Amino acid sequence: MTVSRRLGLATLLVFDLVLFAPLLARGRVLSSHEFVRAHHPWRQTDQGVLQAENPLLADPAASGETTLVRYRDFPRGFFWNPWVSAGAIGPFHLAQGFLSPFVAIPSLLLPEAWIETGILFLKFNFAYLAAYFFLRTRRFSDLAAAAGAATWAFSTGQTVWGLWMQTSVSVTYPLLLVAVDRVFDGNRPARALAFAAASFLLCLAGGFPHWILYGGFAAGLYFLFRAARERRRVGSALARLAFSLAISVAVLTPSILASARFVRASGFQPLRKGMGSAFPLPLRHIRLYFLPDYQGTTRHADYRGVGWIPGDNYVETASGVGLVATALAAVGIFSRRRRALALWAATVAAAVALPLYGGGWLLKAVGSLPLLDNTLFSRSKILIVLAIAVLAACGAEALERLAEGSEPRTIALKVAPFAIAIPLAFLALDFHSVARPSEAVFAKTPGIERLEELERASPGRFAAPGWTLLPNISEVFHLEDVRGHLLHEAAYRRLLSAADPISFGLYGTYLLFDPRSLDPGSPVLDLLNVTVFAAPPGSPAPTGAAVMRLDAAAMDPAGLSARPPPEAARFPRIANGPDMALFARPTAFQRFWLVTRALPGGIEEVRRADRETLASAVFAPPDVARALVASEPLRSSAGAIRIVSLAPERFELETKTPLPSLLVSSQKRFPPYWRLSLDGRKASDFAANGIFLGLELPAGQHRVEGKFQIPRWELLVSGIGLTAFAVVVIRASRPGEAPLP
Repeated sequence: MTVSRRLGLATLLVFDLVLFAPLLARGRVLSSHEFVRAHHPWRQTDQGVLQAENPLLADPAASGETTLVRYRDFPRGFFWNPWVSAGAIGPFHLAQGFLSPFVAIPSLLLPEAWIETGILFLKFNFAYLAAYFFLRTRRFSDLAAAAGAATWAFSTGQTVWGLWMQTSVSVTYPLLLVAVDRVFDGNRPARALAFAAASFLLCLAGGFPHWILYGGFAAGLYFLFRAARERRRVGSALARLAFSLAISVAVLTPSILASARFVRASGFQPLRKGMGSAFPLPLRHIRLYFLPDYQGTTRHADYRGVGWIPGDNYVETASGVGLVATALAAVGIFSRRRRALALWAATVAAAVALPLYGGGWLLKAVGSLPLLDNTLFSRSKILIVLAIAVLAACGAEALERLAEGSEPRTIALKVAPFAIAIPLAFLALDFHSVARPSEAVFAKTPGIERLEELERASPGRFAAPGWTLLPNISEVFHLEDVRGHLLHEAAYRRLLSAADPISFGLYGTYLLFDPRSLDPGSPVLDLLNVTVFAAPPGSPAPTGAAVMRLDAAAMDPAGLSARPPPEAARFPRIANGPDMALFARPTAFQRFWLVTRALPGGIEEVRRADRETLASAVFAPPDVARALVASEPLRSSAGAIRIVSLAPERFELETKTPLPSLLVSSQKRFPPYWRLSLDGRKASDFAANGIFLGLELPAGQHRVEGKFQIPRWELLVSGIGLTAFAVVVIRASRPGEAPLP
């Protein structure tokens, strides 16, 4: 190890020792599972807790972590997730960032209890090394690079958001800047192409288009600053960047398009339209940059907010870098040696800070731009943190030059990286909950085992009122839930509103049933193959005011009048353990069934239909319904269906009908992925009841197979991208590389 790198590596080591060494010594992990254990079915077991120490960790606990645990089943469920929202697109899409190696590697290699700790360790260390690498390539000293890297990697804007997957994007920002530098340098063009393509791949794999846009803005502005000084190289540098980006986009084409289709189907963009131009941060928030805990912290239950929006919580306002970093950044603004870099950093910070803190017409103009109009613009403050980090390096370098010749000043200055890193390490440790490994796993309970038995006996879905078995946790145990967190389409939410009119919209992106407003006998639940209800232990019925009182968390809105509890005979209680109660729904349809009629209509008609209509008819688009009726006016539901196999990405049926019939299902269609074949030949399906698979069946005995398939042209584009990337990497690895034409 050279002397010039010792301080940088020592800073990282000290941060890791403060944050992770005590965990190893005590046999503990960082975990979000306390939020899970504060709800049924774990709430009243030995692993349960009365109240989560940090309720802000709800999102990873109830959604992301469940998918990470399921990574061990790869490739089962990787493309289609049947366990959430009656079926949803799997983690191969980019919208949630599960393809990022910062997420995938810990999930695949570490024990379940250590996954979240592994993610945090990997992200924090990579963020530091990436920033340190960028600053060192810009010929900053070891000390200055360490100060800047610590400011960037250990900011609360990174560490507090560590379990949210968008930080898989932000940690790559310094690499994007290095990529710009390399395409301009031009000495080793193939290496520049390989590095840029790899950096873009890493960034894009993190998902979260808004955060990719933030990084693209910073890198694009950095490109313009370099272009202003090196105009002769602009054309070749731009071409190399464009080629590298094209390679990375080609490789990820199937995932990018899957994300686009999911986002379009989810309807989240129209729902959130206008968010970007609303909610400016108050100026008093600026204090959080240099005093990260001046308003308290979540773990200490004394966070007072900054007087912002209802979502004014410690996560949404996190941006702290500490006093030392902000002092160095203030010096760095006036750096003469790094004038261009300091000006770039100041421009990046101003481009975000002026609309963010100024509000008014400026925020409206910026926040109304495409992609920015449906997310909180406040999250772009991560670029302010990046700017402060670069300016901190500039400031440390300037002070180094002033301290030359004075050993006491030099020694005092060498403390700066540690003075930045150590307080931020304690803040990270204070935010993330610590647990025993045995408390950081999704342990089975008697109620969960009973649900598994029921599903093995006959394919069926379950539903739950309130917060029993938090949405998405079902995927860990391969149980099929009709509720979900984030992963649901607008049409599906509209369908479920027939069973509970307030099932969506009150709890962020959760799809939940209120025990007071849910109709347990809704025909829509029959259509969705809901065969069982799960409720808090001791519940006398699947819904009603009693369930509300027994639930682990309060449901809003307050004052909602409850439906009368259903008759016990309609939904007999089949289990009542210490963890939860289960109620049967004997009226549920099978997963696949036969009907006699095709009626014109979609989701709205399905919502209004009674059970008898849904059992005997299928609603289809008007043109499809007319064709179905015209082609075969006499249909019969008399027949038999046997499920030969039912897996996440495929199913196989055997059917036998005396007359031509219509096969209907509650298996989502989600075009263009699900394809049907009849007796080994491709068959044309239709949209049944709005969003499900339907198929015309000739009379007789047939084999029907459904498969989730990525379009071939997407796979071809991805293959071309991988080939191009491999060629560039091979060429870059050759000694004595010659310039590309």
